[in-house]
Amino acid sequence: MKAVSIFLVISLLCVYFLPFFTPAQTEIDLGIAWIKVEKDVVSEGEVVKIKAKVENLSGNIPPFVVSFYYDVVDKKHLIGKRYYYSINFYRLPSIEWDTKGLVGRHNVIACISPNDLNSENNIANTSIEIINTSPDKNEKKILITELYYHAHPNIKNEYVCIHNPTYRKINISGWYITIDPWKRVDKQRKIIFPQMFLQKNESIYITQNASAFYLETGKMPDFEYYDSCSIPDLEREGYFILSNKGGVVCLKDEYNHTIDVVVYGNKTWNEGWEGKGIRLVNAGIVLKRKWDGGYIDTNKSSDWNWNRTYRIGQTDFSPFSLKFKGNATVFCSPDCSFETISSEIKKAKHSIYINMYQFTNPQIYHELGEALERNVSLNLLLEGNPVGGLCFEERYIATMLHKKGGKIWYMYGKEKTYRRYVFNHAKYAIFDNKTVVIESANWVKSGVPEDATYGNREWGIVIKNESIAKFLLNVFEKDCNKIMQDVVPFNASHFIYGSPPSYFTFDESIPHGEYIPSFPPKTINGTFNVTVILSPDNAENEIKRFISSAKKSIFVEQAYIEKDWDSTNPFLNAIVKKNESGVEVKVLLNYNPEYESTNEMNEKTYAYLKEKGIDVKFFYTNSSPLKNIHNKGIIVDGEGVLISSINFNENSVRNNREVGIIIKNEDVAEYFTNVFKYDWNAEFREKGAVMDKEKIEMVLIGIIFGLAFLIIYIHWRR
Repeated sequence: MKAVSIFLVISLLCVYFLPFFTPAQTEIDLGIAWIKVEKDVVSEGEVVKIKAKVENLSGNIPPFVVSFYYDVVDKKHLIGKRYYYSINFYRLPSIEWDTKGLVGRHNVIACISPNDLNSENNIANTSIEIINTSPDKNEKKILITELYYHAHPNIKNEYVCIHNPTYRKINISGWYITIDPWKRVDKQRKIIFPQMFLQKNESIYITQNASAFYLETGKMPDFEYYDSCSIPDLEREGYFILSNKGGVVCLKDEYNHTIDVVVYGNKTWNEGWEGKGIRLVNAGIVLKRKWDGGYIDTNKSSDWNWNRTYRIGQTDFSPFSLKFKGNATVFCSPDCSFETISSEIKKAKHSIYINMYQFTNPQIYHELGEALERNVSLNLLLEGNPVGGLCFEERYIATMLHKKGGKIWYMYGKEKTYRRYVFNHAKYAIFDNKTVVIESANWVKSGVPEDATYGNREWGIVIKNESIAKFLLNVFEKDCNKIMQDVVPFNASHFIYGSPPSYFTFDESIPHGEYIPSFPPKTINGTFNVTVILSPDNAENEIKRFISSAKKSIFVEQAYIEKDWDSTNPFLNAIVKKNESGVEVKVLLNYNPEYESTNEMNEKTYAYLKEKGIDVKFFYTNSSPLKNIHNKGIIVDGEGVLISSINFNENSVRNNREVGIIIKNEDVAEYFTNVFKYDWNAEFREKGAVMDKEKIEMVLIGIIFGLAFLIIYIHWRR
């Protein structure tokens, strides 16, 4: 076997080298009888077969080479070579030629080397017409808009999304996606589209495995390329798998023209792409093309670099904006939140949808129980793994509401599955598909207290508008999609999501405090400009835009603000910029001695804002009748208000599910401005806090004057 291998190697070497060393002999005579192309006219980008006939005209022929060229016999125009070490009567050498980029009429040449004495018959040629098939560069093109190359372990649902941004349908029959576009077209690994049109503004999803795609996105794709179910399969050539370590994904037309390309990681490709690839992402992260009224397409990685991280299955809602005439009720905690929310529950006739981070309030639970007894349907989505874990109180409430017919779900995730959001931190409710409550408060005793002398400072609003209700109901249904792996139904026997242990006693006591309620709810009739915002979908840009719109004043009341994100907090940057332009800025931050981590954040933010010349205060809770500033609100120019669940930290803005509303109405703004000024002007001081230098000096001066007066008085008495 070894001897045979050596013989073959020697034979091949002879085939390659002997033509260059064998001198011409008089008895050698090879001739090319003809050369042909399979078609005289081809479309540019086709692979065309060229064939020649070489004849033995003398009998004793050494090894020889047949070379194919187009137009000019030189290295640049070489199509390819065929090597032979023997010939009897004739040979039929053939070669395939990729015509990409070679528009026009061309001369195709075949020649033999080494030349013999009759060199006139050692060359032959024919002609071919290559028709231009290049797409119009001035027209909009189909784009790759999503790329999911790094699937979760053992979940084979990588995918590509393509979109037609034009105003006409486009025939994509025979188009394909390849992961090695640098290879000749017939050597590329690819998935090929069938006979079809991509309609105007249509997007289609192509995934590795449709069943796995469905489990993590909640929707079925248009095609798959490894058969798993009844979804149509794309024709596949070669082993087509997207690399997690960097690669090139290229959309080609049927003639091998690059329509669009995405480069990621350390790979390089210069046809349809400029510069470095998109930075690599972790498992579960989707690359999405930027949108700004249309998809951004500069063929650079910047088209894909977001502040936000897109996890598979997350929504991508645009902000919902609406101007309407109607009424809204504004309220705050602890003053009047319970009576406001309780009133809406009592008025519900058909349905209640609630998304709530934490729900342990016994009195709100009883109100919902009574609604269920009135045959009002209840759908409740809760965070399944809040900070500190799922408490027995919440599990008890879920158990009792479930017994009464309520439908309860937790967003968390079954074993070996993955979450879409770090936390489901939203706080909103929808009543009878026409009334919406959005607030900063969890439904806990301190968030929505029945006794208004106790609790947190929170802001909330009730809006009666069917369009807003419909939008938020759509958000709820997307988040509480039962197909999604991170939505877990209530199960009384489940160790984590079920009923509390039998020894648990539910505490229904009502806490009392020393706060004097000062702000009753206020119903306002008028015109409202409303924008409903979501994290992580759009809240960052909308809040920055809201802050940047300020011309006179910005009042911020926050539980905490994280100064450093991937760089400085963009909201702080916007606030500082407006302050430097002359806008009045006030920032009020919570300070609770029991909350070390948030206090540390707030101390850094406080120092930063002070350094920038911004008026900032701590609200010291241990000397205040309010339990905490748990609010997440902004007032701009006395006419616009942000009410939300969105803390000003990176995780809340970019990774959580959060809901907020920006509402522009002077009466709404006036209500919350009065609440803000009350909190801002409250003379609460941290117990044991160190006084600032100026006040220390004043106290010392007072003591000195007092002592001097006392000495003079004693001396006078003597």
